[in-house]
Amino acid sequence: MNNNVIMSRVLIIGAGQIGSRHLQGVKLAQHPLDIWVCDVNKESLRIAEERYNQVTSSVAHQVHFVTDMDKVPFDIDVAIIATGSKPRAHIVKYLLQTHNVFYMVLEKFLFPRIVEYDEIENLIAEHGVKTYVNCVRRMWEMYDFIKQHLDPNYPVKMAHYGGDWGLCCNSIHYIDIFMYLTNSTEYQLNIDGLIPEISPSKREGYIELMGKEFITVSNGCQLALEADPTYTGTSADIIDNGPTHFIINESKGQVQINDKEYEIPVLYQSALSGKLVDELLANGTCALTTYSESAKYHKIFLAHLLPFVNDITGMDSDTCPIT
Repeated sequence: MNNNVIMSRVLIIGAGQIGSRHLQGVKLAQHPLDIWVCDVNKESLRIAEERYNQVTSSVAHQVHFVTDMDKVPFDIDVAIIATGSKPRAHIVKYLLQTHNVFYMVLEKFLFPRIVEYDEIENLIAEHGVKTYVNCVRRMWEMYDFIKQHLDPNYPVKMAHYGGDWGLCCNSIHYIDIFMYLTNSTEYQLNIDGLIPEISPSKREGYIELMGKEFITVSNGCQLALEADPTYTGTSADIIDNGPTHFIINESKGQVQINDKEYEIPVLYQSALSGKLVDELLANGTCALTTYSESAKYHKIFLAHLLPFVNDITGMDSDTCPIT
């Protein structure tokens, strides 16, 4: 490698399922990168390295796999925090206290405790770190296309329904893209339709719920989310906007607007993280939701879910373990 090539440094903390997909995506970045992957689990690092090696890149990156943050160099251009929600606030605090970070991308669900949102926001401001939350639909061409076809003279009525699609951990994705499509910043949440029973999460130590949620915003737009335990079909996404009806099929990369169908392929994380890093390094910003905006959405959601879960469990906890 040419020693004169200036490499930007990317750190991925958490080498599990989503972290390893970020790593694959980062390898596709066009900027030469010095990539560091940190996880205490050596098996996760091994699998992440395998997945990294499955990706072919025309750019000569460097990559390092470590179990200790003390081995990571001081200056970090882009840090991606891909752990579960429980340790994330502690990890962010430690990272910003021990390293110099320019940009940071946090996975959702951000944190399980409401108090952590303002703590992290203050820390981000103190260290001057531009921080975004990986509600990835904002990077999909599909939703930009849909937004261009929405008529602001009519309210947006949006719905996502299916079976066990992860209502707790994934609602924030749909809330985020709904807020983007409707140009909204505040919402009201009704959880009267949730089933008062804890469901096991796919991730150990976290919870799931089933039932219905309704999100409304001041301009009359509405979002309905439903996880029906008896539903066996494919999850469905629809939008009604006055005379215009949208049927969205993310898995097939299709959008139907009234009787006309459009092919708009969806890029998943392993194809997006490189674009994200390139955007941040080249432009100093990206299409993702800013931390302050996303934290507001998370806090509204958490403020409703926490007492609901406490009522089910009979506890008085300040923690709602959503991943």
